[in-house]
Amino acid sequence: MIHELLIFIAVVAVLFIVWRQRRDSLVDELGIEGDLIWIDGGRHTKPFFNRAFKVFGKPDALYRTRTGVLSVEYKSRNGPVFESDVTQAFCAALAARGDGYRVTEVLIKTSAVQEIFKLPSSDKALFDRIQPAVAHARQAKFGHAVPSRPELKKCRSCGFRGDCDDSAA
Repeated sequence: MIHELLIFIAVVAVLFIVWRQRRDSLVDELGIEGDLIWIDGGRHTKPFFNRAFKVFGKPDALYRTRTGVLSVEYKSRNGPVFESDVTQAFCAALAARGDGYRVTEVLIKTSAVQEIFKLPSSDKALFDRIQPAVAHARQAKFGHAVPSRPELKKCRSCGFRGDCDDSAA
């Protein structure tokens, strides 16, 4: 019995140390002053859901800062922040708001740049900002054609550019 208890305590301690190192490395890398309050643990982490607007989303991390809750979206690519990144981050922020996190800002970071966006205080105003993209995503989900928006930089790195009639590359 004591042997199992010691093993359990050791496992919990190791998990805590690993979690703490992961959290600290993200804080060091991003330079955020605040407390990490949520982190995406991968594919087994359930996304947030906003019932009022029926949107799902999962930021990479949430921090409690002096000004509120900061949502972080990290892109590993070396390049600019795209409008699709902003839409994804805003959708994740709205979804997190639906689960009780009052997200006030979004940080989107690529290997080259980082941008901070202040969010509207009302959920409706935030949804209005992303509503066209949400409508297109819902149309695509149900098999309807959606308008393409080719962008040269994105098309150059797309795996479907050879088969796409709308490619800008």
